[in-house]
Amino acid sequence: MPSYYHPDLDAHTKELILDNDEYHHLSRVKRIACGQEVKINSGKGYIGRARISSMDKRHAVLEIIETSFVPRAKMGFAIAFSLLKNHHDEILVEKCTELGARDFFPITTQNTIKDIGKNSLSRFEKIALAAIKQCDNPWLPTIHAHQVLPDAIQTIISGGYQPVFCSEKETKKSMMDLKIDKDVCFIIGPEGGFSDLELELIEDYPAISISPLICRAETAAIAVSAQFQVIFGLSGK
Repeated sequence: MPSYYHPDLDAHTKELILDNDEYHHLSRVKRIACGQEVKINSGKGYIGRARISSMDKRHAVLEIIETSFVPRAKMGFAIAFSLLKNHHDEILVEKCTELGARDFFPITTQNTIKDIGKNSLSRFEKIALAAIKQCDNPWLPTIHAHQVLPDAIQTIISGGYQPVFCSEKETKKSMMDLKIDKDVCFIIGPEGGFSDLELELIEDYPAISISPLICRAETAAIAVSAQFQVIFGLSGK
């Protein structure tokens, strides 16, 4: 059952008011009626089951029936990605959110072919929010400010992540060979790949191959997210 977002849900919440876009979706799109039960997602680890106790034209009052807390996994990952044309970066954010990415770092590299738009970050935030509601991911990822690659690497490190480059030049090391004891941020290059100068920068950090074939950037991000969950998430390593 898809959930509805309310950031105020916690272990002590007894009642919530659902309004604005969430109420519109509940009442106009799904046509949920008074007395029915819905699922509430806080985006901060809490998932709740609620009953609609009353409704009017602008909001619904939700009676919280039960609440559970889902702690973060022991090992987590983030994605740093080059801006992509034709909404492919939006697909990347959506699917990697469904796979559990904790943070997104939009970057510009020398071969990036798209400029950051004035609404790009807010669009990414809306897509991530829709994704957690659809897949019941109780943790809303953070969309960080756009940066050029060298600055983004420092932000990633400051955020507690180990940078790991996904490079088509690396042919011997895969996710299975990755030795980590902290959260990681996978850095995905643009469709044209990293430049020679950026490849020199990569030499200071771990790099892995995702596939024997060269993937599109959004495919690479989705693939590395799935591989991480299989090896470090589901296995509990």
